[in-house]
Amino acid sequence: MEAKNFVQDLRRNVEQLKAEGVEQIEVVNLLDYLESAERDLTSTEVLDVELYKAKLQTWVEDHKRSHNQSVEMFRSVITAGQNALRTAFLMNGGSAVAVLAFIGHLATNAESKVPLFAPSLAIFVTGVLVAAVASGVTYLSQWFYAADKAWAEKTGFVLNIAAIVLGISSYVVFAFGISEAYGVLAKFT
Repeated sequence: MEAKNFVQDLRRNVEQLKAEGVEQIEVVNLLDYLESAERDLTSTEVLDVELYKAKLQTWVEDHKRSHNQSVEMFRSVITAGQNALRTAFLMNGGSAVAVLAFIGHLATNAESKVPLFAPSLAIFVTGVLVAAVASGVTYLSQWFYAADKAWAEKTGFVLNIAAIVLGISSYVVFAFGISEAYGVLAKFT
């Protein structure tokens, strides 16, 4: 194969990838391809064109597979994060509603005991707020990641860590709320 043909084939394949929506080529795959092409260019044997096309097609398919795998992994991470935040909302929100209903019942039967449950209600409501903030921070982190600038990517990473910490915090707040409610109920007579 001549060097001119190699450049034309490489350009054509890269343009094809771009047309298919691929915006990045993994460096490892590109280096493997270039190393293979370099061996072929320096070889004294005549390269079978069909073999070359098959190798190139294999390389393109490997790259597509790798890209698709990365996209699917990203989607699964996003889905798992959304489910974790939904769970935090449901746990804290459901607990707040349950405590509020219990307080409403107490208000009619034992009005003096209502203030005992206010701290646990406040804790569960705080858990809902923390989960809501985590959702907002998650959105911001994705927005910064999409900016495609080095400083924005770093900011997105920091916000992503903050969203994870907030999500975990909402679970911790829930556990604290359960402990507080149990403490009050255990002393309730």
